[in-house]
Amino acid sequence: MSLCLRMFDWAQHRRRKEGIKLHALLNNDTGLPEVIDETAAKTSDRKGAALILDGLSCGSIVVMDRGYNDYRLFKELTDPRGTFVSRLKDNTKHTLLKDAPISEAASGKWGTLRDDFYWPQAVKVCGQTKFRVLQWHDETTKRWSKFLTNNRQRHPQETANLYKDRWQIELFFKKIKQNLKVKSFVDTSENAVMTQIWTTAIAVIILELLKRRASYK
Repeated sequence: MSLCLRMFDWAQHRRRKEGIKLHALLNNDTGLPEVIDETAAKTSDRKGAALILDGLSCGSIVVMDRGYNDYRLFKELTDPRGTFVSRLKDNTKHTLLKDAPISEAASGKWGTLRDDFYWPQAVKVCGQTKFRVLQWHDETTKRWSKFLTNNRQRHPQETANLYKDRWQIELFFKKIKQNLKVKSFVDTSENAVMTQIWTTAIAVIILELLKRRASYK
């Protein structure tokens, strides 16, 4: 959410831009957030992830985009025997340990997947931890994408489908942006703005819950 630079100097993000970020952990079964944290826009995605993943239960599967690519975060998600799936940045350096092509018949509509393993360059952070890289070739767009995960047993198609489900968070934020209409703020202080946005976000989520429980729409 963008804010006026002159009136909200506490939310400075860039030299000529200010704003607020919502960091959310979405439950894929319900399509609703488990955790939301509201910060100034300058807060990095990595720090935002630490805020919302702090109470993550053992055995959870975390799906995130490549904006969260961070070796320390990957290590933290691996240590408690959790599972994560993410996109790999194009400039990430890795060493191929195993190359196991998967036929198009096996990969179905997702195109051709190549199965290999990722050796992190940040050894000081991850030690000997190895991650898995799955390369997906989209026959429609003729483009390759790389998925990174710490689960080395799950079928590549299932890993690809997990990342596909990440689109639900985009749909959630789209809904928030369409319904979270704050035309004016009661005050310009950080506490007042954050409180007003929290109140509006809670109202949007409550309305969504009521909509789902209604006998008719």
